[in-house]
Amino acid sequence: MKATLLISTAKSFSTEKWIKIFLFIFYAVGCVAAFFPLNQLILPFTPFLLFSTFLVLLYFEDQKTNQLKVWYTFVFIGSFLVEWVGVHKGFLFGEYVYLDNLGYKLDGVPLLIAINWLILAVAGVTFSRKIKLNVYLKAIISAALVVLLDVLIERVCEPLGFWKWDGGIPPLKNYMSWWIFMTIFIFLRLKFLRSNNSISVYIYILFFTYFFFQNLALIQL
Repeated sequence: MKATLLISTAKSFSTEKWIKIFLFIFYAVGCVAAFFPLNQLILPFTPFLLFSTFLVLLYFEDQKTNQLKVWYTFVFIGSFLVEWVGVHKGFLFGEYVYLDNLGYKLDGVPLLIAINWLILAVAGVTFSRKIKLNVYLKAIISAALVVLLDVLIERVCEPLGFWKWDGGIPPLKNYMSWWIFMTIFIFLRLKFLRSNNSISVYIYILFFTYFFFQNLALIQL
């Protein structure tokens, strides 16, 4: 009887619910590990988790059109080039260098950092659809929500082995540049595409929670 009940319960769960559970488990492990030396052992697996999260995001795009593929390609290449200029020229974000826990780097820039831009841009688009304003203000406000997450990330980027700032802290122009470019990416999708992603905000919440706990652990340790 119990086995039948378990099978029935499992069938009643949608694919999205199961994937959300699995993602929650992985990110929850990261939240707990933040308070223990285990954290440094699992951080090198960040590229695997981030890329897997990206594949989940792609799966839940409700309209996989050619226009959407163009937007994904544009954001990936655009954000990578922006990061390349940032790393090599310093005038966009400030002086910083990428460390090793984001995986393979092409001329000093991890390919996964462009994936991170994409994940957050999709979440920003989803946020914006809840805002009852014109498309320009939607993009501006939702990009600001994305930058809010970056504030948390910047506080722990060096201990997590992601990137390191010259002088230890990012300048104000880092957040301004993030906000400007993210606004552009979000605006383009809002203006020319109507597709939606049902899991993107959930992923944003996981990211936010993970980095909140990493910040909390850093303060306590």
